[in-house]
Amino acid sequence: MSYEAIDQLTQDDIFGGRNRACAVEQAETFVNDARPDWVAVANACLTGDGIIYNAFTRLAAAGPGIADKADLGDGTIDQAAVTDADLLSLTQANWPVVAGLYYDATGTPV
Repeated sequence: MSYEAIDQLTQDDIFGGRNRACAVEQAETFVNDARPDWVAVANACLTGDGIIYNAFTRLAAAGPGIADKADLGDGTIDQAAVTDADLLSLTQANWPVVAGLYYDATGTPV
């Protein structure tokens, strides 16, 4: 794993866009969740909150094995090596993490 590759993924516009799309798609499900903090994240995604999108991108880039998949070994990355299935799994796993970073259990921003 390369921290350089993680940083490159975090800065990659296409990777960020793919994470944003995945978060919005998942938000359409979680907007009706029983957990207020999860609903707050969903609403933030659906209204275009860039801070929330960036959190999902940062966490995805640092996800287990993700940088290794994208790292071409020559100081560059290929974000396309990270599959949509990878992003979906990461987004679902990171939803409670993002919720805890930005909202309390009642859905109030922290």
